[in-house]
Amino acid sequence: MLSNIKKILQTPDLPGHDFIFALADCASTLLETEITDFRQADENGKPGSLLDLKKSPLPLIVVPDIHARPLFLENILDYILPEDFLGAKARSVSDALRYGLVRMICVGDALHTEVGTKERWIAAEIEFSQNLYTGPAISAEMKDGLSVICALMKMKETYPENFHFLKGNHENILNRTEEGDYGFRKFADEGRMVREFIAEYYGDDVLYMLSCVENAMPLIAVTNNCVISHAEPKYAFRKDQLINARLEPGVVEGLTWTDNDAAKNGSVMGIIEELCETSADGSKNTDDYVYLGGHRPVKDNYALRQKGKYIQIHNPKKQNIALVRAYRKFNPETDIVSVEKVN
Repeated sequence: MLSNIKKILQTPDLPGHDFIFALADCASTLLETEITDFRQADENGKPGSLLDLKKSPLPLIVVPDIHARPLFLENILDYILPEDFLGAKARSVSDALRYGLVRMICVGDALHTEVGTKERWIAAEIEFSQNLYTGPAISAEMKDGLSVICALMKMKETYPENFHFLKGNHENILNRTEEGDYGFRKFADEGRMVREFIAEYYGDDVLYMLSCVENAMPLIAVTNNCVISHAEPKYAFRKDQLINARLEPGVVEGLTWTDNDAAKNGSVMGIIEELCETSADGSKNTDDYVYLGGHRPVKDNYALRQKGKYIQIHNPKKQNIALVRAYRKFNPETDIVSVEKVN
């Protein structure tokens, strides 16, 4: 199965229509029916937006924003996990997933390259100004982005209980501005250009299926010592609000778009206290909990916010992942590692 995922990531061509449609159909079906012991239904009977993984603690790999970097994802799968992380012999991430020894959660943002491609985005915008919606610049960008999306959907199909991808602010293939989503632009009009490329190159059916995948993604996860969402939570949302995030005004935006210094003080600790288990004496042990997220880039390996409880781990110039051991508190100094291969 690893070879199939690597083939997707390494292909020099755009994925075919039938291939991407089939993957999106399978992924959306899985996500739309993912009502399990770790994903409670919301008030409408659909899978809620909270992944509650406390009952089956496994070592956890947290992947920050990918942003159309197929090599990053490939290197993650090849990375050899240390023995003390797995509690067994050292294995690659792909082997650990295969044998159910690890859980992997991505914090979102599969599309839109960020580093070293500003000129490509500008060239693509020039193509669009000439009504060329599938020109060489945007096609190169979409080859990178769609190879990542297809690989992620294949991973969900292959490891449905142990691989999860949370919605980020870039999971907005329709580039809509509603229900917590906002149209995106940075170097160019990226959100509109991606939408129009897919509609032109593949058709509205693929565009629709990809939006179905996004609309069924969870937004937040909790383990026995960690909470994860795309962005720093804007408010201390209650558990029921997190489960019903798609039905509660402000929750989607509050977990995916929060700027630095825009979150309410105590929002992180409030969510940790809301989600962690209550002990027999009625107390809550929050000391070992941390809250991990991406979204806003950091200069080094991490940045601390909210009295050190919230740890940002997205450095777009590095290929870092966070290794959260189930038996001790996460230490950002030692537990954020690079998967980049040194030639």
